[in-house]
Amino acid sequence: MTLYNVHIYREMRLLFERIEADTPEAAAAIARDRLTEDADDIEDCDGETFAALVDVTGDEEFERSRMIDFDAERLRKAAPGMLAALGGCLFALDENLDGAGPSRRQAIEMARVAIAKVAEPQTGRRQS
Repeated sequence: MTLYNVHIYREMRLLFERIEADTPEAAAAIARDRLTEDADDIEDCDGETFAALVDVTGDEEFERSRMIDFDAERLRKAAPGMLAALGGCLFALDENLDGAGPSRRQAIEMARVAIAKVAEPQTGRRQS
């Protein structure tokens, strides 16, 4: 049996108090860019668990390390492709009167590719 070191990427709640800003969006951007250790409160909020980085114990070069995306992260990563595919489908089915956009066949293929990316588990090597 192999020994692994597992790094879990999980949602947490960070509280940054008394941020001065012109708008709520600006305050959110300021807080987003702050370091975790600068938070006034850090709390596990029983949120989503996004991914795991799994290293083989003793593999100092990380050649056998794997990043495992759980469903929430796979869906988050797939959202831009799904949105583009859906937009292409709507255009091809409704607005492509002059033929300048994707054909119906191309739009269907774009949608199939986007769906396949969501349906298949994604794993990869550790990023250096």
